[in-house]
Amino acid sequence: MNLKRRQAICAALAAALALSAPVAEARITRLEIVAVQSPTFGGLAFGAVGQYEKIFARAYGEVDPADRRNALITDINLAPRNGRGMVEYSVDVHLLKPIDLSKGNRRMFYDVVNRGNKGHGAFNDVGGNNPTTAADAGNGLLMRHGYAMVFSGWEDEGLVPPGNNRALARLPIARNPDGSSVVEHTITEVIFDNSPGNTFALTYRAANLDQTQAKMLVHNHTIFVGGPLVERVLVPADVWSYVNDTTVRINRTHPFLAPYDAGAAFEFVYPAKDPQILGLGLAATRDVISFLRHSNSADNPLRDGIKHVIGHGSSQSGRYLKGFTYWGFNEDEGGDKVFDGIQPKISGAHAIASNDRFGDTNATGRSYQRHLSAKMEFPFTYEVRFDTLSRKTDGIFARCERTRTCPKVMHTDSGNEVYLKPQFLVTSDGRGHDIKLPDNVRVFLVSSTQHGPSNQPSPTGTCQQLSNPLPHDMAVRALYLTLDDWATRGRKPPKSQYPRVKDGTAVPSLPQRVQGFPEIPGVNYTGWYNPVAVKDTSSLPNMEIPGKFYTVLVAKADDDGNDIAGVRHPNLQAPVATHTGWALRRAPFAENEDCALTGQYIAFKTTKAERLAAGDPRLSLEERYGTQAGYVCAVTAAAKSAVRKRHLLQEDADTVIAEAAASAILPATSTDRNTSAIADRLCKPKGKHDHHDEDDDDDDDD
Repeated sequence: MNLKRRQAICAALAAALALSAPVAEARITRLEIVAVQSPTFGGLAFGAVGQYEKIFARAYGEVDPADRRNALITDINLAPRNGRGMVEYSVDVHLLKPIDLSKGNRRMFYDVVNRGNKGHGAFNDVGGNNPTTAADAGNGLLMRHGYAMVFSGWEDEGLVPPGNNRALARLPIARNPDGSSVVEHTITEVIFDNSPGNTFALTYRAANLDQTQAKMLVHNHTIFVGGPLVERVLVPADVWSYVNDTTVRINRTHPFLAPYDAGAAFEFVYPAKDPQILGLGLAATRDVISFLRHSNSADNPLRDGIKHVIGHGSSQSGRYLKGFTYWGFNEDEGGDKVFDGIQPKISGAHAIASNDRFGDTNATGRSYQRHLSAKMEFPFTYEVRFDTLSRKTDGIFARCERTRTCPKVMHTDSGNEVYLKPQFLVTSDGRGHDIKLPDNVRVFLVSSTQHGPSNQPSPTGTCQQLSNPLPHDMAVRALYLTLDDWATRGRKPPKSQYPRVKDGTAVPSLPQRVQGFPEIPGVNYTGWYNPVAVKDTSSLPNMEIPGKFYTVLVAKADDDGNDIAGVRHPNLQAPVATHTGWALRRAPFAENEDCALTGQYIAFKTTKAERLAAGDPRLSLEERYGTQAGYVCAVTAAAKSAVRKRHLLQEDADTVIAEAAASAILPATSTDRNTSAIADRLCKPKGKHDHHDEDDDDDDDD
């Protein structure tokens, strides 16, 4: 953008701010423009939508603590008040919007930032916190569709470090009525693994450095591996020490720790002070969206340009969207709906401590790491239901159903969440039985993918096998667009696709023969998953109550070890490897425990002779496809099927087919009659009656 245009935009916005009322709509009192780039993306135009501009701003807001929508914010009664009795906050707001809003689609793509970082790369193939150049536009999907993209902070910059153009928040500190610090014991955890270091940072500042008021525990395994190092043991005080009120040091060479390897898990319980009022981050998200959607103020850069809002959040941010809905924030202070639709991605049944005193929103629970200290608790389902174990009645929709502000939900998980954040609890009664999903909820498993797919099969620092590159973003963006159609036009989305008890695709993880994972030479299987139970909250860590465990089932595997249920990528329908959402740690890093967010890629042998020599029960590539042409035909058929089901966009199908053609996994031709016959069969044209997978647009059958 030339200097005169930049100055004109900033001057106009500044003038609007000066003329705006003291309290604008949606409790945003001021929007301060920090930077404008117009056009952005190197001046690239996106068809009829035209060019985009980038605006970095800071929103200042306030909430009325007496309003019922805000009164449920934890510690709001301990927040400082301004002269009007309101509680103030400020957040970063970043926008990517059509320069001419009238050419957009009148929809806001709101991405919940993850630790301040933007997640639009799942749609455009290229992300980053400060998209600027033409290359930063990637495939341009969101821009070609005309979305106004909004990202705003919700995590306090005292908990997530500023920098790298992260979008963060500035939230007030809770104080006792007499002005003293709020002090309470909290817990944090560290696993050093490959790190040579011996210190770790505390989530919140320590209230004092008295070691007698703190404790450290250590363990090295879970029941899935067993042995003497399963039980948590108190670490003697001479093994650890405070460096200061934000850092703890562990003497990892101390003789007490000799039995524990580099993957040992240390839990630290200590008195913390000065918690931020985290729930204000939820209110800030509500108010920023409502302001941008509804405000007629001249300082609203999206004024009169937004009719619908569709939210997306990945991992931590997916958990945030569920928490946002659970706490009732999808109703704004005017009683209107905030999100028309949401896509919580790779969040499983995991909750988030975004409205807890001393909450750790970054804590992700796993079978081994942070198992007791992350927020994994009832309710797991969107439906409001009675839980026989906790004796509570609740659901993610409990509050929004009362105010008729529930969004449409496209809950989308990878194969990792089946094990790590048990997806089964989202779709079951917690006792091993399927439930019927609410009419406004769809649930999808993107089969056999890891939490964040790698670019290619690669060794990792602590896992036994290569990482899993099977992508889930292609399915995610296709499903997001169907969510948009559902929430804004009323077109029903594809039917839910996830493991179910009734069709035998949701099964126990053990024994292995029931789960179905094959006996592959050199590949271990322990049947681990993340057990979930009602916990005793009277002390830290919160321990699981015997007899109060929920039933967790996992996805049944086919003969290759790949998930049967779910949205199966063409490269899973025509596989060249076993892809899993789970993985195991290697020695000396708590061997055979869960390898967290990583999955596995275990390649097939090329020929039958090779697989027989290796003792591999999985068919070889030549037994499956015959020739390279047979493989390409199999991928092509799978891609076309996925497009018909609305699980894949045509442009992504074209990419998948082109990549298969370029892969050269088999010879182009074969002199072997049987091998050629396999390829011929795969490449035989299908008749018009051979397609039985078109989405029929009927009601979901859950």
